[in-house]
Parts: sequence; C-alpha cells; structure tokens
Amino acid sequence: MTSETVEFDTGRMTRGQRRIALTAIGGYYVDGYDLLVLSGALLGIKPELSPDPGLLGLVGASAFVGMALGSVLTGPLTDRLGRRPVFFASMAVFVLASLGFLLVNDVWQLIALRFFVGFAIGADMPASAALIAEFIPSRRRGTFTGLGGVAWMLGALTAIAVTLLIFTLAGAQHWRWVMATGAIAAVLLLFLRRRTPESPYWLRAHGRHEEALAAWRYATSGEIPPEAAPAAAPGPRQPAPLRLLFRKPLAIMMVMLCVYWGCNNLYGSAILLYQPTLISRIVTPSTFTALLFTAATTALAVILGLVVCLWVIESIGRRFIALTGTAIAAVCTFLIWAGFGTSWLVLVAFAITIAVINGGTSLAFYSWAPELFPASVRGRAIGIVNMVGKTGSVVGTLALPSMFEALGAVSFLVIAGLALLNVAVTYRLAPETRGLTLRQLEERVYA
Repeated sequence: MTSETVEFDTGRMTRGQRRIALTAIGGYYVDGYDLLVLSGALLGIKPELSPDPGLLGLVGASAFVGMALGSVLTGPLTDRLGRRPVFFASMAVFVLASLGFLLVNDVWQLIALRFFVGFAIGADMPASAALIAEFIPSRRRGTFTGLGGVAWMLGALTAIAVTLLIFTLAGAQHWRWVMATGAIAAVLLLFLRRRTPESPYWLRAHGRHEEALAAWRYATSGEIPPEAAPAAAPGPRQPAPLRLLFRKPLAIMMVMLCVYWGCNNLYGSAILLYQPTLISRIVTPSTFTALLFTAATTALAVILGLVVCLWVIESIGRRFIALTGTAIAAVCTFLIWAGFGTSWLVLVAFAITIAVINGGTSLAFYSWAPELFPASVRGRAIGIVNMVGKTGSVVGTLALPSMFEALGAVSFLVIAGLALLNVAVTYRLAPETRGLTLRQLEERVYA
C-alpha cells in the first residue's frame, strides 16, 4: 500500500478522525463567540465611548477587515508550509488580542484589537476547513464541515449567555471583561490541537508519502506503525501556481463561491451583528429583551443547523440548502420591509432570516469551500473566497448603521434584492458534491 493508492476519505469514521475534526470545528466556535460577544458588548461600549455611526461601523467592520486579510495572506501558507502550523499560530494570536481588550481606553484601540482578533479568525479558516475535508470520510464530510456552522452558532449562544451574566451581575460598564472572555475558549482549543497531525493530502501533494500514510494511520487507528514511520522529509515543493484558480473549470467555482459567500456575508453579518440594537429600535427599547431575542433566534438557528447537518446535507445536498435557504431569506427580509410597523411580523421574519442564514446557507458554504478545489490549491482558494466573504461583511457592517439611519425599513428591501441575486447565480453555477470523494470531485468537477 502506498499513499498514491490510498483513498484517505473513504471507510468508517474513527475516534481519531472525529477528534481532529472537532478541534478544527472549535475555530468556528471561537469565531461565533467573538462576533456575538461584540454584539452584546456594544450595549456597553456605545454609552461609554460614544462612537458616531461611522466609528460604530468601524468597530463592527474592523474584525472583518482582519478576517479578509488573515484568510488571503495565510491561505498560501497552508499550501506551502502545511495546515498544522497555521492551525496553531492563529489561535495563539487570538488569545493575545482578546486579552488586550482589558486595556482598552478609547474607540481606536478597540478597533485595532478587533482587527487582530479578526486576522486570527481569518487565518484559522483555510487550515481548519482543509483539515476537516482531508481527514473525514466522504460520506460524513458534509456533516462535519457543516457542523462548523453549528459550532459557530453555539459559540454565539455562549457569548450571549456570558454577556447577560456579566451585565446582570456587574453592569454593562464591564464590557471589557465580556470581550476578553473569548481567550478562554481559544486557550482550551490550543491545548486540544497539540495532537493534530498534518493533513495526509498535503503531505502526499508535497511528495512526503510515508508521512502521509503515517498521519492517516494515526487518525484511523491512533498509532503510527513502524513501517509507516517517516523517513527524512524532502524539502517542500512549490505549490501549484495560483493561476490555476483563474482558469476553467476552477474559475467558475471561484466566481460562484465568491458571489455566494460575499452576498451571504454582506447582509448576514450586518443583520446578525446589529441584531440587538436593530430590534431595540424596531420593537422595544429594553436592552435585555433585545439580547434574549437574539439568543432565541440563534437557538433556532442551532436547531435548524443540527437538522441540516445530521440529515439534509448528506441526503438532499448542499445545492438544495443553499438555494432554499437564500430564497427564504429574500422573502423574510421583504416581509420585514413590508410589515415594518407590525412588531410580531418583524420579529418572526427576523428570526427566520437569522435561522436560515446561520443554520442553512452558511453550512452549504462550509461544505463547498474545501470540496470544490484540489489539495494543491485548497488553502489559497479558501483564503481568497473567505476574503471576498469577509469583505462583504466589512461593507455590510460599515453601511448598515448609516443606511438604516437614512432609509429605515427600505434597507431590508435592498437586502432582499441582494438575496435574490445570490439565488440566481447559485442556481446557474453551483454543482452538487454530496457523497463524492475528493478524488472523484477532482475527476468530475475539475475535469
């Protein structure tokens, strides 16, 4: 048996593969925690630091700028140096930046730290997504890549609970401690990731065949047999040229995913981040009511996400989830505009919008991103697509406060139009990938 003949993503799921996937999924948990911890902390930041709408937009957008740069700059490193080094370094940066929130004295310090936190999260995604796809059997790959989205929402729920606890016990003026709590999960994740091996697909792509077999056997049996012990590793090969991503058929996949993830983040991140403050203005002035509503919509998204991951994504597929979820988001944001004066309709439509974006359309992306590109360019492809998505988040979070001030309910009509555009592009270009091994995807999608 050689690494060239082994299908690393076939066979039964093992404890080792599950553990590796869960440590990678933990990065998504940290991402969700970070975004929603800011969402709640803004209720204390705004009275103390008094940012104008432009600076408030920068507070929300700076992390997304960091995510975009972190993804696009470290994506090539995951192809050149391996998934594992980036996997560790990203969480270390996150810990340091999160602890820095305890020392914030003005809004510009907050914006700078939010940038570095975002950079760490963006750096983590290409490595985490690649490791999940490259270690998990193909028949369970959609479930585990999609669970990244569920972990994101669980992180968000935890952040809301922590925010409510600290605000209740100590008051909203202690928002710095709320922001710094993200370091706790990241430290635990660093400890759990210490045993994660390098991806066998990356090792094989770099000519390190014995090490590839050793990593695969470790993941599937928990030990490295003597005959699979790596010899002296050859020097790293040059990764495949980036221009491959801009030639057919990979260019079509790039366009589809960039439009899909860019639009999804353009409206999804902005709605989610400003959900408590928007709901307070639309429905009620109560801070805690707004946070509880945010917790309820996120919990609904978790339930929907679990249903999607455990049943729908591997039985019906990614394409169905993407198209159906985006169409529902378009209808619901239209209803928010149409029924803006009717509180119950706005609340129900808001809840469904959050649920389908976080519990549906985002999960399709988490599965598609590592599946649609070969191992030799996977890190860079995920990095570029995630950069486009986070750029959408930057634009959305910068624009929504000012747009809502200027247009009010019409803002949601604009969002509905963007969602319909997303449906059209996805319907035209998106393939179905469920049940295919990574080698089969190379033969069918890339050929």
